Amino acid sequence: MQSPLNQKSMSKATVIGISLSVGGIVLFLVLYALLGNAGVEQFTRIALSVCAPPTLMAALLGGYFLLTRPKI
Repeated sequence: MQSPLNQKSMSKATVIGISLSVGGIVLFLVLYALLGNAGVEQFTRIALSVCAPPTLMAALLGGYFLLTRPKI
């Protein structure tokens, strides 16, 4: 019996997931450092650094799904 999971799709999804994770961590660190150098208040600095990467990732993935969905 064949596996219901396509191995090629799973590998591609894993690579994309790992890339997004690493990108989010790097973006957090860069934002935190840049906002610190700009003299932004501590709470604002951590709030923006924590909230901006997931927002950007959601916008990118949402745009991708909207642009690549099949036309009816």
